[in-house]
Amino acid sequence: MSSTPSQQPADTNAAASTEAQARAAVARFVKQQPNAALYRLDSAQAIEVNNQWQILVPRTDWAGRLPNKAAFDVDKQTGAVSPLAVK
Repeated sequence: MSSTPSQQPADTNAAASTEAQARAAVARFVKQQPNAALYRLDSAQAIEVNNQWQILVPRTDWAGRLPNKAAFDVDKQTGAVSPLAVK
């Protein structure tokens, strides 16, 4: 069992110009993962970076360690979500 999400971007077919839209896109992406219950979407943090959003989502199985959050990029124009490597 892998602890990292799928490495293929999700096609959400909707722009993510606002933080709320970016969070919703990540929520849809995470729900497609086999380990979706490990993500705490209600505690996610969003950071706006140029033409994308970076969403940091805490994971329950990573509590007490660093990093303790999974990271996702959300393209503002397409709404495509892709996981980021976290060090």
